[in-house]
Amino acid sequence: MRATSTADLQNHAAEQPRPWRRDALAIAVLVGLATLLMVPIFAKGFPAAFDAVRHYRWTSQFIAALADGAWFPRWLPTANNAQGSPAALYYPPLTFYVGAAFSLIARDTLQGMALSCWLALCLSGVTMYRFSRALLDRRLSVLAAAVYMIAPYHLLDLYQGATVSEFWSFVWLPLLFDGLRRVSASEDWPGIAQLACAYALLVLTHVPMAFLATVILPVSALALTRDWRKLARMAAGVALGAGLGAIFLLPIIFERGYAKFYFKFDYRDYFLFGHLGEAWKRHWFAPDGTPHDYLLDNEICSAPLLLLFLISSLVIWRRGFSKDHLRRFGGVWLVTLIGYLITTRLTATVWRVLPGLTQVYYPYRWMAIAAVGTSLLAAAAVRTLAGDRWRWLWGGAMAAALAANLAMSAAAIARAPHDREALEAGLVRRDTREYRPIWWDGDLRADIWQAPALVASGQADIQPIDAAGIRQSYTITANSDSVIVFRPLYFPGWVAHVDQQRAEVTPADSGNVQLMLAPGAHAVSLSFEDTWPRAAGKIVSATSLVILLGWLLWWRRRRRLQGSATRS
Repeated sequence: MRATSTADLQNHAAEQPRPWRRDALAIAVLVGLATLLMVPIFAKGFPAAFDAVRHYRWTSQFIAALADGAWFPRWLPTANNAQGSPAALYYPPLTFYVGAAFSLIARDTLQGMALSCWLALCLSGVTMYRFSRALLDRRLSVLAAAVYMIAPYHLLDLYQGATVSEFWSFVWLPLLFDGLRRVSASEDWPGIAQLACAYALLVLTHVPMAFLATVILPVSALALTRDWRKLARMAAGVALGAGLGAIFLLPIIFERGYAKFYFKFDYRDYFLFGHLGEAWKRHWFAPDGTPHDYLLDNEICSAPLLLLFLISSLVIWRRGFSKDHLRRFGGVWLVTLIGYLITTRLTATVWRVLPGLTQVYYPYRWMAIAAVGTSLLAAAAVRTLAGDRWRWLWGGAMAAALAANLAMSAAAIARAPHDREALEAGLVRRDTREYRPIWWDGDLRADIWQAPALVASGQADIQPIDAAGIRQSYTITANSDSVIVFRPLYFPGWVAHVDQQRAEVTPADSGNVQLMLAPGAHAVSLSFEDTWPRAAGKIVSATSLVILLGWLLWWRRRRRLQGSATRS
């Protein structure tokens, strides 16, 4: 036999695909799958589903606020017939930024939202693939990512719910859990940075999902390690992530009382797996369904995923609880089990005693966390089947469960409503009740919103110069002490300047901005500015970003010095 030469080895190595090329191929497959799943939306338009009008309206208003010069909008000036809304102060902005960016490219807001969701689906596959690669080989990691992408609850969120922000939260959950794993496995600072960034991105995407992740993170962390130093690093990563998200979080904490936050839903009505018989018999994904109908849709979409979890668990653990299995999958399995259990009425006591949990309103939101673990465990179960003499039996059960998930997802896609005219009509509706200022009763008074400003008492002549947006200006000549009511709804942050001197604004009886003027000719300006919590949030986020970058630069410099010392 001819000896293998150095040249032969080099040629053989050159012919082998490099690792990054294999990863690139895997990612390309996942992008192709995401594109395939999005074809109905690209062909028929954005789904006119449960929350579609709200997200379409907010995205359009957010784009208008950006065009008005606000780089981080807190106020949506075109809402409520141009009276404005503080919804942007309380609802995370990330999906609006992405939708706005794609709208600029597509020249259409709904198309921009569709492209935003396509990107979210692609990235959810990529982050799930990254999470899986630490535990599985490439092919099985692609399988885990694909299962995650086609999970019925995942696609229900888009095609039947149009809950864009929650749909985007699927991107960050695998990255968050992978960050915990990295911190537990290594002392490298990039693991903490990943954890911090994932947590911050989740906070800036969807508040209820960020809260659920915060609840489950300690369980996941303790399942990974009992080393207090590693746990402290995990806590530091989450704290740093909260700091990065402070630009959004601090105003919510200190200014929550300025909005009504009225919710008519009771979490006790939305537990899963208690209506499966009713859900099976009714018309699945009924158009114009009630919240109870949407609960039933969640029941039939969650059942196949639960079945896949149970079969995968049996396949993995049937050979015994080996140390390798416990190390790799024990924590994931525990978190996934909790995710399923807490969606049921069995955990009603937990919902009552855990602070803040009832404010999530819909227990089925835990299915997003359960989908992460189920997808990983399903791929792990496929690996476990190798060498099993009963692999055909268990493999058939796995295939049937996967087929059931795929069939349910296909049904959710096929029966999605598409009605652009209905979505367009929803743009002129009043903002949702929970985000209305407490000073406003919700009535749209034509005499107020149709005019930039009116004289409530006294005599004055009003000449608007720029009467729209978050910066307005007027010339007002008052013949007597006068009270002027402006179109914007009153909310802390509105500031008036009369002849370049700051003047106090108050809420009118109608809930709009009101200003008292002395006799004379006045240059009046209105602007929506930062209160101290909003300014403090910016400072904390900027400081956290400097700390994060400083940590990474220090770590990189340290690694470079260590490498130089090793070579010398």
